[in-house]
Amino acid sequence: MKIRRGNVWKIRTIRGKFLMLTLLLTVVPMFVLTFTFHRIAVHSLVGKAEERATQSRQMSESFLNRTIADLHDLTNAILGNPEVQMILQLRPSDDYEFLRNVDRVNKIIRAQTQTKSYIISTLIYAPGGGEHQSFYQGNDSIRFGGLPTELEARIYYDQLRSDNRIMWHNGSPFQGPLDPSDDNEHLYVGKLLRQTEGNYKDIGFLMLEIEKVHFFSGISVLNPNEKEQFWIVDSGGNPVYQMPEDAKADNRALRKVAIEAKASPTKDKGWTSWNGKRTMVSYAPLAANRWTLLHLADADALFKDANQIGRWTMEIFLVVFVIGWIVTYRVSDTIRRPLRRLRSLMGTTTGKAQVLPPFDPLDEVGQIGDRFERMMRENQELHDRVYEALLSRKEAEFRALQAQINPHFLYNTLESLNGLALTNGQNEMSEVIGALGKFFRIALSQGSEEIRVANEAEHAGAYVRVQQFRFKDRLEWISEIDEDILHCRVPKLIFQPIVENAIYHGAKRRKDIVYLMLTGVREKGRLRFSISDDGNGIPGQRLDVIRRTLDGQQEDVDAIGFGLRNVHKRLRHYGSEYGVHIASELGKYTTITLYVPIHEEQF
Repeated sequence: MKIRRGNVWKIRTIRGKFLMLTLLLTVVPMFVLTFTFHRIAVHSLVGKAEERATQSRQMSESFLNRTIADLHDLTNAILGNPEVQMILQLRPSDDYEFLRNVDRVNKIIRAQTQTKSYIISTLIYAPGGGEHQSFYQGNDSIRFGGLPTELEARIYYDQLRSDNRIMWHNGSPFQGPLDPSDDNEHLYVGKLLRQTEGNYKDIGFLMLEIEKVHFFSGISVLNPNEKEQFWIVDSGGNPVYQMPEDAKADNRALRKVAIEAKASPTKDKGWTSWNGKRTMVSYAPLAANRWTLLHLADADALFKDANQIGRWTMEIFLVVFVIGWIVTYRVSDTIRRPLRRLRSLMGTTTGKAQVLPPFDPLDEVGQIGDRFERMMRENQELHDRVYEALLSRKEAEFRALQAQINPHFLYNTLESLNGLALTNGQNEMSEVIGALGKFFRIALSQGSEEIRVANEAEHAGAYVRVQQFRFKDRLEWISEIDEDILHCRVPKLIFQPIVENAIYHGAKRRKDIVYLMLTGVREKGRLRFSISDDGNGIPGQRLDVIRRTLDGQQEDVDAIGFGLRNVHKRLRHYGSEYGVHIASELGKYTTITLYVPIHEEQF
């Protein structure tokens, strides 16, 4: 069957056809289901979230209106008190009587306001008392240490008489040294004082100073946060108070709400942009003060549950899709596997085809493949026999060369030299040759990569003994290793390169005795070995270069020798907490510390 080249939708492979079938049976239905389920979830959950947000605003509105009503009743109780009425209508005869009247008024006010923690001070103004006998001040001043002037009080008194209502102020209504705009923590409530009998003439006003935090504290039970905020704004859109207190205002949105509230005082649900985020807005007027309570709910918070369900649905869709894809992949393999293996067998020249399940003898393609595989296996067996013959010959040649450098040849030679030295009375030479033989014997260690700490220390001591023969009496060797770690196993040849560097660099150009010391202890779950000398030391700049090179911070081939680098790299294979650390002071000492993992010897 010919396939047109321009038909890009033609699927030619068996696996491709199965995968396309899976796509049609899983992806399309799951996509429709996901979209439908998400829309239902959004409609239901978001509706409930919006209803809860509206209820929160209504609860806070009810609370604040009750609080304002209680405050109005409180002012009526104070102003309607007969004793207060009498005191304010009679002009005191002297200062003593005035102070006594102030005390009487304050006791009455304190009795009325003791349950209202948000009232922090009071002020009563009675006109006609002059500059010094017109103000009945509470415990704290309405202006934090100063009273309004007679002129300021008279102006405010006239405003109350003309407006004929209780007045609320966000900040002090009086002009003076303190700019009212700087007082953001208090509200001020002024109410006109009239006679309660007779001609009901105006006799002054009452001013209450209110702490905002306590006055609006009842809203805090609704747990306002960055995603759900409460704002109280005046008729001009200026913020009076907000919860949480650190909430950032969007002045443009507040002015817009204030304008809308004049035409439509109450709104249960609306949407606006608040600081660049889509936000649900709900507002209502507060009683008697022409302020508006505003509730804001971030759209992200409202849609959170719905979006979460959408993500879960998408994840389930992806899981189902992947599982269906895998099942299709495995099923398609049952058809294409024998064909693939047969193709692999026909395409190889050595018969080493990739590892695949065996042919099914009941499958027609499998029967052909089984016969072809048998022929390839016989060819492979013949190839392996030829290869083994060649390998055996190469191994024989290698063993012959290895026999020429057998360690026993080296030991026997050193033993012969040792005997010759003893025969000629060269005792010191005999000792050096013996140390050299011990050095090579431990270094070879029968091919083992790890040796006991005791043997590694003995190997370093043998090397020092050989060097003592060279430097005569200028080297002193001290080895102090805790006995409880002598049986532990450590990588081979980690002490000797360090000792060699210490002798070469520490004793070089020194005419006096140089002391070399090896110590070893168990410390914090690892072994710590220190090799110290009191030789020439290392200049500070070169020491920094060596440290950075060991830490891999820079590449400097000449900074450290091969032996030191080799030891450090081998120890670092066990982890970053192991390796070589160097401390030195020029002209005084050099100490190289090795941190080695603990490998207990198995007995």
